[in-house]
Amino acid sequence: MLSATATELKKSLDFSGRTGRRPYLCFLTVSIVFYAVALALAFSLASERHALWVFLAVTAVFYIPVTSAGVRRLHDIGERGVLMLDPLKPAFAGLLLVWLLPLVTGGAFLATWIVGALLFPAAIIIVVFAALFGMTVATLVYLSNTMGLLLLPSEPGPNKYGPNPNEVSQ
Repeated sequence: MLSATATELKKSLDFSGRTGRRPYLCFLTVSIVFYAVALALAFSLASERHALWVFLAVTAVFYIPVTSAGVRRLHDIGERGVLMLDPLKPAFAGLLLVWLLPLVTGGAFLATWIVGALLFPAAIIIVVFAALFGMTVATLVYLSNTMGLLLLPSEPGPNKYGPNPNEVSQ
């Protein structure tokens, strides 16, 4: 397990080639454990004011190696590595919508939300929670599809991303 993790860690910035299912799952397991420990340690040392920045920094450190291993794993089954970004689509769509709506509608968007918040606060809360719920469901759908792909067996023989890591003599 540790040798697979060390091998995958050495390839942290390499988004090409293939990674077998077992080394990927070993690396993912160790990464999740270390991520949880790093977050706990970081939160215990950071002030409450900086909690969001601590979370983002620790997540950024772990995101690239885990994503590169996932990209290589997707290559192993013959899929494009960009599928690793699919679970982020709903969040990006929501942020884009929040950013673009005020630009497109001008002051009418902000005025509508202010009047709505004053006259119908429960309705505004329901709309916001419905949007967040929809984004969460869409994220889980994309995540389950991506995780399902990551768990498929290797494509036999070489593919356009390289030789099968299970068939290469090491």
